[in-house]
Amino acid sequence: MELLVTIAYFCLVWLIFFRFHLLRFNLFWSFVVFGLYAGAALTEIIVLGQTTPYSKELVVERYVIQLAPEFGGLVTEVHAKPNVPVKKGSPIFSMDATPWQNKLTEATGALAGAVEEQKSVEAELAQAQRKLDDAVKLVPQGNMAAEQLPIRQDRVEGLKAQIAGIQRKQATLQAEVSEARYNLEHATIVAPADGYLVDLVLRPGGFIRLKQPVANFVSTEEVFLIATVDQRSVQWVRPGDEAHFALSMYPGRLFKAKVDSVVWATSRSQLTATGLLPSEQQLGTSRTFFVKLDPEGDFSQTPLELGASGLAAIFTSKAIDLVRVLRMIEIQSESLLNYVFNPF
Repeated sequence: MELLVTIAYFCLVWLIFFRFHLLRFNLFWSFVVFGLYAGAALTEIIVLGQTTPYSKELVVERYVIQLAPEFGGLVTEVHAKPNVPVKKGSPIFSMDATPWQNKLTEATGALAGAVEEQKSVEAELAQAQRKLDDAVKLVPQGNMAAEQLPIRQDRVEGLKAQIAGIQRKQATLQAEVSEARYNLEHATIVAPADGYLVDLVLRPGGFIRLKQPVANFVSTEEVFLIATVDQRSVQWVRPGDEAHFALSMYPGRLFKAKVDSVVWATSRSQLTATGLLPSEQQLGTSRTFFVKLDPEGDFSQTPLELGASGLAAIFTSKAIDLVRVLRMIEIQSESLLNYVFNPF
């Protein structure tokens, strides 16, 4: 854009002074011509660059969720299609639930049997406890042989231990029932949010491994923008600052946004923890920081598709009205240039 403005400016100078000779190109006008150009360049570099950061690298981001079933199995039915919007909770695909249905039936039956067994042993325990209570009363009176007391005590303790074992067995069976029921409920994978599938290639008859990612789901419930901003101009950027952005797929259109946050970190400067001291080759530098923007307005006619790219202008609190107007003219002009492209 700066190159086009420069070419247009000097073409205008050529027309005025050399083509049509409307003015004489003397020392005064040479100072005026080059002074205006130098002033405009300094304004662009210093004032606009510092107070209204400009990013030519902006991309639309959405959350992508990997679909990975809780257990492996045979795919029996595929309900959804790639790139077709689905609602949260809509079925995506189903797996063969027969193994887990059988486990649920088996574990449920065994649990019911364990419950009945506990009731039977508890009845025996109640009877043994009554006999022990009688022995406790009768032995001191000499109405019952003394050796009956420890026998009946052992009987009660044995029944209590048996009940404890049955209860542990019930806990194990209950866990098996819960696992089987959970997996049975998750035999059909559903959409985790409103969105669409990108690369669903599953077909009935395919086999899925345990927790293997089988598709990428793009959520349409949330959308945000990521723009790269030069470190020399990011110092004044604050959450809530107004921003305008344009996308290449919508030539001539401008959209509004708000600054959500600045990502105060760059991957190139990250050091990996190893047993060796870091070297200068491991340390990289970056010119930019990422700024997260939240789009504002109605995008029903201009959907913000994941991966759409463009540019953005951020208006910080340091920007005066004249500078804001100049930056808005610049981003609008850049957006109009998107109409011109080589389709071949």
